Amino acid sequence: MLGDVDGNKSVTAADARLALRAAVGLETYPAGTREFLAADVDLSETLTAADARLILRRAVGFTDAEWGKKA
Repeated sequence: MLGDVDGNKSVTAADARLALRAAVGLETYPAGTREFLAADVDLSETLTAADARLILRRAVGFTDAEWGKKA
């Protein structure tokens, strides 16, 4: 599921935290892994703070046009 980095079947602030840690190099999710694909919500093929922002917005109930669309 897009945004569900920890694989618990829901998008939460914890997923945003994991995505942000990956964006700054504190977590490693090789390209193509389930975690990478879940965290790359803007489909840019890189993990950035923008992905974490979008995941956090989804976790609190906001929707974004960028979600699941190629950057």
